[in-house]
Amino acid sequence: MLDQDVLVIGAGHNGLVAANYLVDAGLKVQVLEACDQIGGLTATRYPIQSAPKHATNPYSVDAFFWDSFPPSKELELHRYGLVRVPIDPGHVYLHPSGASIAYWKDAAKTVAEIRRYSEDDARAYARFADVLGKLSDIFLTLARTSPVRPEPRVLWQAAKLAIRNRRDLKEIGSFLALSVTEIIDERFKHPIVRDAMHATAGATIPNNASSTGICFLWLGTMHRHISSRPIGGVQAIPDSLAMRLKAKGGEVRTNAKVAEILLEKGKACGVRLESGETIMASTGILASCDPVTTLSKLLPEGTLSPEIQSKVDSIPQENLGIGQMKVDVAVSGRLTMDKHQKDRRDDVDLRMPSHMIGTEAGMARTFARAQAGLLPLHGEFSLWPVITTAADPSQGPEGQDSLYIYSAVAPLSPVAGWEASLQEAGQTIVDTANEYYGGLIDLEIGRSVLSNEDIGRMANVSAGNITHVDMTLSRTGPLRPAIGLSDYKTPVEGLFITGAGTHPGGGITGGPGYVSAKRMLKSI
Repeated sequence: MLDQDVLVIGAGHNGLVAANYLVDAGLKVQVLEACDQIGGLTATRYPIQSAPKHATNPYSVDAFFWDSFPPSKELELHRYGLVRVPIDPGHVYLHPSGASIAYWKDAAKTVAEIRRYSEDDARAYARFADVLGKLSDIFLTLARTSPVRPEPRVLWQAAKLAIRNRRDLKEIGSFLALSVTEIIDERFKHPIVRDAMHATAGATIPNNASSTGICFLWLGTMHRHISSRPIGGVQAIPDSLAMRLKAKGGEVRTNAKVAEILLEKGKACGVRLESGETIMASTGILASCDPVTTLSKLLPEGTLSPEIQSKVDSIPQENLGIGQMKVDVAVSGRLTMDKHQKDRRDDVDLRMPSHMIGTEAGMARTFARAQAGLLPLHGEFSLWPVITTAADPSQGPEGQDSLYIYSAVAPLSPVAGWEASLQEAGQTIVDTANEYYGGLIDLEIGRSVLSNEDIGRMANVSAGNITHVDMTLSRTGPLRPAIGLSDYKTPVEGLFITGAGTHPGGGITGGPGYVSAKRMLKSI
């Protein structure tokens, strides 16, 4: 007797989103998670031994795109424990001088911020935000359907948006082709504004690389939706998804690492766990782990044709030699931001939003050093920190803060190796952050420092790539993760893929889970 209709491999948020849509369709669904905790790259943990009550979010902390995709509304997760606190402005750029630029939901407020530095740049940002919003509307509409077999209804919606904005299509399209640097060069002149825009782009490859302009897309969504942070850490999203799934009759198992996908007459029919247990699936398997793991490590050798296997082997995951780092710091009191707070002309509490730190020149050097296998220098990091306890005091003991510091640029493989380099790099990150957060070093009671190698090991992600596949134009839409594999349905009957390595890509969106589940339901 078969155990399940569908097995979902991986209990990250995309796997859980997909599982919810599948169980809503009347299928018997079980989600298998290798780790002892669900969440994948949307997990919250407590790893600091000297500060066991301080939560850390080892990977993601902000769900920039969540409200742009159907699961945020359709799954009604507020009924299953998800509580989010709105924060506006959601993001603030912090300049080394003490200046700051806040990014509000209302783009006009951001324009007013920039006007403090340059009237011309303020006008340029107003136009920039308008065009970016139109790009976001079109792109995110197409992101809700298969890039290979798009739904006619969605195509019509995107077409109507394109027609409505036809006078701007040339400029809209330029964001797909130009680099971050080129887009900034064409619009902004003031050095603080330029620094802010470079730091805000969020590119994981050099800002002067072609087609990185699409990285500004998150700003377009931010001007559409108020930023909201989950109470209890980002773990609250997968937790609420799992609660909903169980309420609908689905199952989630942890410590259930899949060793092999089983085939019968060429069809995916079940899995064998590392424990030796086998679980069968009558309808199919949906794998939310990265596509290289699914197609090269979990399938029996020789399953794929040489042509498809070659495409899998060529999927880019090493991000041009650039990795990321993550530092979480627990402190015994409240961090202050006096250096930047006193420069403000309003009552915005700078402790609340997410922050961006970096300069145009420093980031250029940091990208170059990372590609050469060298650690970033003091003060030249591209950092995205958040005082998580400011909006959500539950993530630390009363009166104590937890600081999340994401270093967007680090060497993928340092010349000296991560074992020899990790603590030095972590200390330099903390020393840099101390210039922005008063009391950080004096109040520190413990920290967690992770390299991309650690991230890969902890989250079972090839190359430690948090987006599973490099986020480049050459791996977008029908090219993600590779031609012939971009429709979620693999060449193996009954086997489907989802997750950040599939369309529409990385970030906490639920998009890949949503579209892959719809695609799977149409195929069975």
